Amino acid sequence: MANDKGKSASMALQESMSALEERQDQFIAGRAEQLALFQRSISGESVGGKTIWNVYGTAGIGKSFLIDSFRRQAQRAGAVMLYLDSRDFNHKGDLLCRELLLQLPVPSGERVQYPNSLVACLTRLKQLASEVKVVLALDTYEEMGELDNWLRDQFIKWLPDNMLLVIAGRYKLSGKWIISPALRERLLFMPLGNLTNEDSAVYLNQCGIMDEQQIERIWFKTGGHPLALALAADVSPHADWMSSSIDESGWFDHLAKAWLREVPDAHLRKVVEAAAVLLRINREVLQVILDQEIEDETFSHLISMSFVRKTERGWMLHDLMRLAMRKQLEERTPAYFERLRGRAVQYYAARIRHSAPYRNTAWEVGELFYYTGVPILRAIIQTYSRGQYVWEPLTLSNLSEGEAYLRRRLDEATPLTLAGMDPETNQFYDEFEGKEDMTFTIKHLNLRTWVELDQQAGMLLRTTDGRTVGLAVIVPIHKMTLPVLDEDPFASPYLSSLPEAERKLLEVEPPDQAGWFIRTIDYGDWQNPDMFMETMYLMFSYMCSGGIFVTSPPPLDFFREAHLNLGFRMMPGVVHHNYDGKTPTPTFVIDTRGDKLGEFLRFLLKRGGFPDELHISSEHEMQLSKREREVVALVLDGLTNAEISRALFVSEITVKKHVSSIYSKLSVKGRTQLIKLLAVNPKIS
Repeated sequence: MANDKGKSASMALQESMSALEERQDQFIAGRAEQLALFQRSISGESVGGKTIWNVYGTAGIGKSFLIDSFRRQAQRAGAVMLYLDSRDFNHKGDLLCRELLLQLPVPSGERVQYPNSLVACLTRLKQLASEVKVVLALDTYEEMGELDNWLRDQFIKWLPDNMLLVIAGRYKLSGKWIISPALRERLLFMPLGNLTNEDSAVYLNQCGIMDEQQIERIWFKTGGHPLALALAADVSPHADWMSSSIDESGWFDHLAKAWLREVPDAHLRKVVEAAAVLLRINREVLQVILDQEIEDETFSHLISMSFVRKTERGWMLHDLMRLAMRKQLEERTPAYFERLRGRAVQYYAARIRHSAPYRNTAWEVGELFYYTGVPILRAIIQTYSRGQYVWEPLTLSNLSEGEAYLRRRLDEATPLTLAGMDPETNQFYDEFEGKEDMTFTIKHLNLRTWVELDQQAGMLLRTTDGRTVGLAVIVPIHKMTLPVLDEDPFASPYLSSLPEAERKLLEVEPPDQAGWFIRTIDYGDWQNPDMFMETMYLMFSYMCSGGIFVTSPPPLDFFREAHLNLGFRMMPGVVHHNYDGKTPTPTFVIDTRGDKLGEFLRFLLKRGGFPDELHISSEHEMQLSKREREVVALVLDGLTNAEISRALFVSEITVKKHVSSIYSKLSVKGRTQLIKLLAVNPKIS
């Protein structure tokens, strides 16, 4: 009788759980194709021999949610689905097998002893796969580390042929996964992206949000990112902050609060706020801008948040989280916000200044332009994902591929089209150049000449699957290349304009070089922002390397503005007409030889509104009276003139006089400049 009651309770619990699980499936939106394919697989239908599925996408995109849906499908179909998250066990092969053994059913009466967990695991998997469909899901695969090699090269080969392996992670499987033909033919790549407007509406309807205007605005603000949608819906299905009459900052405030439910600790929130000021996060830069030590536990907690993802250089906050926190911080504590930004920009400038003589500083230059660059550069840097393309040397052995690319490039020319908005400033950009004009980049280009001249001159841009999608010819300037550069229609106008003493400085003995001449940087799809940024990072790798960087790009507005925005100087009087025989074409130069690197960095900082502290001496502090320093301190705290007058028990007119005097003494034109000046100069603040 007691057993019957226990069984009834167990069945009731299962029915209750089943209802909850069924409800979970109603929140799945935009994943119908993946779910249908999985249903075919567990039903025994052919999916083209694809037995290794790679589900990948950015943090919060819904990978684990989809796998959970797969599990429910498998359960309904009577299949067995095993699940392991890489974060739940130490990354050793025998430990992985032990975790699987805990999930595998044990046949009744089995007494067979196996010599190790691997043999036991594989034996049970083969027995089970002969009776029922078996699925193994490996989640958070990007953190699998060195176990990836063992899984790929050994474990997978021993699995039953009819078993389905699902690998979910933030990144697409690459490298040795696609080099092996046997593996490659079994791989099915399943990228997950943001939800469409329609799919987002389905999800939000299930969350109780029915108003079309609210749905439209939520989708616009979240971009259809599943985690952001969930957080926005979690604020409240009837929240009045979605009303068009509500200030936009309120929306971000609510979204930030929803995200910050993961961060109950006040100290950790301070760290998250500081991280929102940065593009890429690492412990060192956080400690610099916060001016304090960060404990191991605190940093580990930060990077484990659902809105933080690993990148090739540290970690990044999710775009929407970073934007929400930035806006909140800037509005509530503008002086503190500027102080953090000032320290960040000084940090990257210092790293470039100190490291450029010894190594490539491309990524630091990219981080610096995140703060000092124009809207198009800032916007694309934020969304750019490295690792899709790779530059390789152009040599005589692959010269034919470069020449084939040039022919294809002329036959399949595309216009330059880049349009969008910098999310941090809401500034729009819209660039266009016709496809015929964009072939100027490879005008009169003889690849063999440059490859034979210097083995470092040419590069091919390839995709991860080996396709050639771009090339660059950046010629080292030294004694052996100068005679050929003197004959080049685009380099010779600059070289012939140099005084003899300047020319002599370029005549260094190889393998050293005095600088580089950009003959061309070209890519196949001028509408692809990731290819655009790949070429930008290539330029970043040369810009601060202690040489002279010279180029004479096609005479188009886009190239002119792009080079000026990167900090190139237009050389006065150095003009030619060699692209089309009629259009005046200038030459641009960046010179970072010797002390000029510091000058170039100071130029970038000034242009971004961050005066270089080398130009700010402690004499400024001595110029301010005691009362003026009190006013400055209150300005840094974000007080208005009226609030300052009340705090100091003086009239508002007196405060205005003090503020005017401070502006004059420190050579600034307003509060914004004053805050930026003081934010990067602790001697004054």
